[in-house]
Amino acid sequence: NHIAIRRTVMGVVRDFDINLVRNSTIQELSEELWITSSRYWLSYALIAITAWVNNYPDVAKNALAESGRKDAIKTTLFFCLMNLRFGRMDAAKKWFYEYFKTLDPTMLQQETAILLQSFLNGIFGKDKELEHEVIELIDEWITIINDNEEISNELLNGYETYIANLNAPVQFSYQSILQYCTNSGQLEKTYKDVSKFEMLLEFVKSLDVEAEPQDDENYKSRIDAILINLISNYDAEELELKKQQEYYRCIVENNGVVEQAEAQYQAMEELQNTSFNIGKQMIKWAIYDDSDQTDVQVRKFGFQNTKSWFKSAVDNFDGKVQEAYPTEYKLHIDTWEGVSNGNDQAEQIQSLKNHFDNNKFQNMFVNTPNILAAILFVVSAGLAFATLYALIVTALSAGFLVFRVLQAIKKYPLRIKAATDNLNAVMGEIAEFKRYYDEKRAKKDELLSTVEFL
Repeated sequence: NHIAIRRTVMGVVRDFDINLVRNSTIQELSEELWITSSRYWLSYALIAITAWVNNYPDVAKNALAESGRKDAIKTTLFFCLMNLRFGRMDAAKKWFYEYFKTLDPTMLQQETAILLQSFLNGIFGKDKELEHEVIELIDEWITIINDNEEISNELLNGYETYIANLNAPVQFSYQSILQYCTNSGQLEKTYKDVSKFEMLLEFVKSLDVEAEPQDDENYKSRIDAILINLISNYDAEELELKKQQEYYRCIVENNGVVEQAEAQYQAMEELQNTSFNIGKQMIKWAIYDDSDQTDVQVRKFGFQNTKSWFKSAVDNFDGKVQEAYPTEYKLHIDTWEGVSNGNDQAEQIQSLKNHFDNNKFQNMFVNTPNILAAILFVVSAGLAFATLYALIVTALSAGFLVFRVLQAIKKYPLRIKAATDNLNAVMGEIAEFKRYYDEKRAKKDELLSTVEFL
């Protein structure tokens, strides 16, 4: 029913332009929809429109009052925009002042996006006095953000949490590092963290969208788009459904990594639930809403006015990435262990060869099967003249040991070559990892430059 009312309202608004809908038709529609949705603010707004068209001022007044009781914020914004659409500037101003009374900069509602969307789309520009009032209001919000230390700390924390919860869609596919580098977990985390700079750069670029041309020809269509946004995206009764949609969107954006998605969703919820001031509202518009939820110009505005905290968060994150960057690569290949700095491949190969040369006997002959065979040989040899079975076991264990020794001697050069090849492979991947790190971390400068000029 809510969808039907929304369509009816927008249809009625547009049809006023060409006098297509008769007054009686509007009245029948509004009464029918009100019966099925008597708790919905927009149904009373529709009745108010009907009464206004049919010249029933008392009915219109009562319907407006009831719509305001159901939702004062949406009602005042709706009728402010409606009157602007039809050039009734004095009435629009009165509605704006009514809306202004509902505002508390320390606890702003999501619907504030509608006010900003209207301002950024030039909707208030037809009346310079009204436009000036809106500019003063927005300037007051920006001052509150800049002067309040608590809000500043919250903004920095909000952006830091957002960056920390980002899930970089990259695969750490260095197989030799995973197999032979004992601190590969540290490398993998650094690899994914440094990839976030490029993700953040793409995010900022996505906000760099030119505004729609603003002229008299498209003035009404611009207001219609904002009205549709207001009546479609901000109803409390549909909030739970929208939260579920938001949760599943987080899962999709995190490539199905539920733990990461839940952390991101939880951060967004905490941002909204605790003292939802204008600063937090702007962060939500910028980083958590998509352009279907909030107009991209509003998202851009929110980011532009909080970007100093974003840059601080990026710098802090970069510091953590550098601190976590591995300076040592702990290697374990066959029986050899070494610690590399990533630039000493020749030294590490020499160390590996020295290890195999200096530990030939232990590497070739000291292993569990040989030890067991030797013990069996000694025990059975002591009983060899006592029983036939002991003699047979002695012969078999001796044969097994001889076979193992000859095989080890034969295969030892191949074993050294395999270990050397594996070392070369892991050192090559370490060099590639370091190159990738430098390339992706260089994106930080491009990111901050893009932010500066957004």
